[in-house]
Amino acid sequence: MPAGPRDAVFTTVLFQPGRGVADLALHLARLEHHATALRLSPELDEAQDAIASACHGIAEEGLVRLTWSNDGWTGTFRKRHAFTDVDAITVPAPRWAGRITGTKHGAWSWASEAAAQGEAMGADAVLLVHEHRIVDERRSTPLLLDDDGVVWAAADDDGGVDSITLRTLLKGLSEAGLPLHRGHLNERRVARATAMVLVGTGLGVASVETIDGVPFASPSQRLFDVCAAAYTEHMNDPTTWTDLGGAL
Repeated sequence: MPAGPRDAVFTTVLFQPGRGVADLALHLARLEHHATALRLSPELDEAQDAIASACHGIAEEGLVRLTWSNDGWTGTFRKRHAFTDVDAITVPAPRWAGRITGTKHGAWSWASEAAAQGEAMGADAVLLVHEHRIVDERRSTPLLLDDDGVVWAAADDDGGVDSITLRTLLKGLSEAGLPLHRGHLNERRVARATAMVLVGTGLGVASVETIDGVPFASPSQRLFDVCAAAYTEHMNDPTTWTDLGGAL
């Protein structure tokens, strides 16, 4: 991938044989929004062909990183490693100039470095911290359930990547009496939380069991159960999927 943040824009989509790719329209809309912030102008009409090429002959579930640069579209397939419970560590969040922070851009090598750091510590998840608050996770979005039963995600201006998966879960959370609130996931809010759940294309839905080796004092399963049920319902909805057709 190109080294400069303004050299490329990308998104990662879920592929399943017989179904195609999930939430393609949402991914392309976010990619276009990020591209505008990066001063890039991808030809979206050609994106699906790049995904189909990357998935050609693949008979297992996986992820396709769909990237646009001045060289055009590329799609790279990899296996999906999803867990239902994870241990997390915290690391400083990377920051870029102005509007670049929060986009999926060309200088993404930091994520591999964060993953390696997590693996060296035996962690499955790496929470990104800026100014004493959690702003994102390297491949998913953290949700907190506080001791008053309120669900929190990081504030929009904290610099995290807008989550496609979270968008698809909002209706299920609201119907279960857990509407989402935005605010700073600071040390005080995390300390009084009863659960943290990570949601994302690569991870699915996972419950965080420990953060930097510390478990939740009074853990609750409710947020995970609601998110998992909403995620399963969304994945089972035929309208979620875009068939890649004869290209496969």
